Amino acid sequence: MGEMAELTDKFSSFTMTQLNELLEDDEKLNDIVKEMDEMREVQQVKELTLGSNISLAEQNLQVQPRLDLQKNQLTSRYRHLQELYDNYQLRKSTLDPGSENSSLDILLALLQAEGAKIEEETENMADSFLDGELPLDCFIDDYQRRRHLAHLRRVKIDKLRELALKGLTRPPQIPSQPSRPQDLPSTNGAPSPQSTRAAPSPSPQHSGLPYPVAPYPPMPFPSCPYMPQPYLQTPQQHPISPSPHLPPRTGFIMQ
Repeated sequence: MGEMAELTDKFSSFTMTQLNELLEDDEKLNDIVKEMDEMREVQQVKELTLGSNISLAEQNLQVQPRLDLQKNQLTSRYRHLQELYDNYQLRKSTLDPGSENSSLDILLALLQAEGAKIEEETENMADSFLDGELPLDCFIDDYQRRRHLAHLRRVKIDKLRELALKGLTRPPQIPSQPSRPQDLPSTNGAPSPQSTRAAPSPSPQHSGLPYPVAPYPPMPFPSCPYMPQPYLQTPQQHPISPSPHLPPRTGFIMQ
């Protein structure tokens, strides 16, 4: 307000001719405005802000190489992680026989989607380079990296498609027969299945006598009581006749 009062007092002392000349002289008006305290403060703030921006820009330029290096490292690690994940999915699908076909189909679909995505990205990058929106150095490095990744995915897609076709045409596997129970020793004391089989019929054994045991059908004996006779050992080979004072008993056959 004090500055405006000074200007008012200064301009009130001017004549109409001087005021008209002042209106027509832009440089003189600019000088009068610049000499105002408010404008001087604004100019100082502007200079300080400009100096601060310059300092920040210099700091950004100093950390720019480090930032680019970390970005490249992050991109490389992400690409390596993607390759490891693809290899993991491939090996998991080959090691899991229960879900082999489904895992191969899912992995094949994922790889095909990623392959189409990387192809689209390379095409967009080529269009940007042709339009002049991308510098040559960045285009060469990034384009080669993406084309290499696209080639790897295409090879993996072909390999997975081949594995899927082999899985469809593979004959069903017959489970291996377990070992027979009789080949293994019994550990729980239970009889083995072989022991429960019917015992083979005994083969007829030959007696040591020179004649058959029963050459004739058996003769029925009467119902009289049987009296055992003592067995007499004698060196004679002919049959022993009964004593003359003992009559022959019924039930014996004289030879």
